[in-house]
Amino acid sequence: MKRVVLFISVILMVALVGCRKDVLDLGNAGFLRLELKKGYNTQNKGAVESFDATVKIIYGDEEIVYNCLFSDPNESGFYTNDVSVGDKIYVRKDVEFRVVIEAEVDGYYVFGESAVMIYTDGMDMLSVEIVLRAGSSRIYIYQPREDEIYGNYIVAYGEILENAATRPIREVGMMLVKKSVYDTYQSADDFTFDNETDSRDWIIEYYYADHENEGNGESSINKFSVVLRGLERNTQYCMRAFAFSESDTTLNYCYSRVIEVSTNDNVARDISVVTNEAGNITMESVDVAGRVVVLDGNSPDSVAEMGFVFDTYSNYVANSSNLDYYRNNSFLFPASDVSTRDNIITFSSSVQGLQEGATYVFRAYATFREQPYYGAVRMFSVPQNPENIRIQSSQINETLTGAYVDLQGSIISDAGYEFSEVGFVYGFYDMGDVPSSINALNGRSTASLMSGRFVSRLNLPIVEKTVYYAAYAVTTTGYEVCGDLLSVASVPQNIPSVSSLQLDASSRTTHSLTVSCYVDASGRSDCECGIIYSVVGDNNPTYDTVKKYSSSSGTEEFVLNNLHKGTNYRYWAYIKVVDEYINTEEQTAETLDLGDVGPGGGRIFYVDDANGFALECYIGENMGQEEMADSAIWGSTAGIAIYTDAPSSINVSGRTNTEAIVSYHNGIGFNEDYAALKCYQSAQGGKTDWYLPTSVEMQALIDYGVDNQMLNSDSGFWTSDEQDAGNAISYIVSYDTGSSYIRQVTPKDAVLNYILVRRF
Repeated sequence: MKRVVLFISVILMVALVGCRKDVLDLGNAGFLRLELKKGYNTQNKGAVESFDATVKIIYGDEEIVYNCLFSDPNESGFYTNDVSVGDKIYVRKDVEFRVVIEAEVDGYYVFGESAVMIYTDGMDMLSVEIVLRAGSSRIYIYQPREDEIYGNYIVAYGEILENAATRPIREVGMMLVKKSVYDTYQSADDFTFDNETDSRDWIIEYYYADHENEGNGESSINKFSVVLRGLERNTQYCMRAFAFSESDTTLNYCYSRVIEVSTNDNVARDISVVTNEAGNITMESVDVAGRVVVLDGNSPDSVAEMGFVFDTYSNYVANSSNLDYYRNNSFLFPASDVSTRDNIITFSSSVQGLQEGATYVFRAYATFREQPYYGAVRMFSVPQNPENIRIQSSQINETLTGAYVDLQGSIISDAGYEFSEVGFVYGFYDMGDVPSSINALNGRSTASLMSGRFVSRLNLPIVEKTVYYAAYAVTTTGYEVCGDLLSVASVPQNIPSVSSLQLDASSRTTHSLTVSCYVDASGRSDCECGIIYSVVGDNNPTYDTVKKYSSSSGTEEFVLNNLHKGTNYRYWAYIKVVDEYINTEEQTAETLDLGDVGPGGGRIFYVDDANGFALECYIGENMGQEEMADSAIWGSTAGIAIYTDAPSSINVSGRTNTEAIVSYHNGIGFNEDYAALKCYQSAQGGKTDWYLPTSVEMQALIDYGVDNQMLNSDSGFWTSDEQDAGNAISYIVSYDTGSSYIRQVTPKDAVLNYILVRRF
């Protein structure tokens, strides 16, 4: 599916007025003239003549909004805002900005966004590619050619502008009604399949994705044409194109605008021949295709021969009074692939032996009952040898003492080619070293082509290097051409730095370490900073990296996740610009392990390496002294609090139970202190996520045996598991004769000990 690609060429000049007036220092401002283009083909005009758009110039958090009209009065394929009438968009110098465009085009909301740009003195143009995307598929209908309008049929053409579905568009077509019928509709929205009738006033013709390649039902449709048959002479009709956009679950229709067309008095009763546009044009060959539509019940078997006739454009102009190419052509190519479906014969051929740089005309033909019939005349140009493409590259910045250099390329001669990609190849070399050829350059920076020029910003290293570069362009046929190899010396300034590597001990866990460092980007926007780490003592260390990008100065925090419990790690901070690194000194730190004091000041009693979490418990200072123990009732015996079965896995946290218990008691207005509430409200160790453990978590705590004597309890410990309206689950624990415990059902209003638990 071919998407709608719009390019914006941003030309910056000083001006006084605009479509939105801003209070700017005009000596430090320019304005944008936006040129929007659909696709790479400058002759491929868009779907509408003009449209209003909202243009947002965004400086960081600040947003300036303009409303502009974009039009293409000369049908050049470019949409522009008319600066001659003051439709100007201001931009500040030396400040990074990006452009966001929003518009309604052909009834659809579309939007797009540019990359970050900057306007500096000595820079007269920037190029940036913006892809405008719509929320649904869009389809366009072309006005029929005069030589393909008859009294009983019309050849109609359409194009898919954008496919928003998740699968290819495989079925499109045209629908047509008499204008007298269309005028009875309230709006174009009534001219849809929802209101289709069996009347002859409605004519629908389908075009399938396998028309050009029988049986290949997965191919997608771009441009298409159909023959609308059975029309009346000298009659006005309204028609529109349609497509089925198939997503994973639904089949949606999309429609084009409605156009009007009138048939004439010229009735054809035999066959109609349609010539498709040429495709896959190279120096050596071109693919051509056509169709024969059999009219008035005639049989396809009566079509004896199909093919294509060619001539050079100069010959065609010289003999324009005699268009009978079948008898007087210079080139004749019979069809090589033919298939028939629904009285429509499709045929194609690959034509060889073309003349480099020549322009040709051609038309499809077919013989019916020994008489020749022709399709419309089409034209194409054969590209020249790609070696004739001339590309020039230059350096915009006068000196290289900053963080980047702006490179500009120009297409001096396109040799008849269109380009799918442009940009620069580059490499950084020590002073005195020279690359062996352009092929030795390993860097590549793409750009956007506009009006024959393209610009790309190249970030520079932080050591003295020689920058070698060359502009390149890739044709739509796959040829890559490069300009001359140039070089310039880079003298770095604004060197970034990284320092003050610190471990946050309070955030250390069994599976993570949190470290910070001070990063000074020194005004550069291309700094990668991060932490590199590995296990201490590993003979074959695997180095992992946590990284981010920074364009300012300040403290950056990094979390090293997915570590192993009780393991010592070595780590250091770095900052990277291009391929150069600056590092801090190495430090080491160990993750927490079983029995260590956790982040909340409790004891770690369970570690799950597979799932990356640990549990810590806090046993109050009075625990073990029965008369002064941290104890409370479980809660009210008025009803069920949790409404769930007790958890059966250590992976289920008691936090969910605790929150449900607190919510229930708040709902019934219960005012007494109870164990779950005490845990829920605790801020022990500065943490506020403590909870009453489940039976499974309590079992893990007992099995580990943390603070054995303090766990001895004749009265027992509450869990957050509920048995029924009047009872909950508790444990009586004794380590006097080894580890032993009793799991029991206890009335909720009994006073038992409780333990704080949290997961981290």
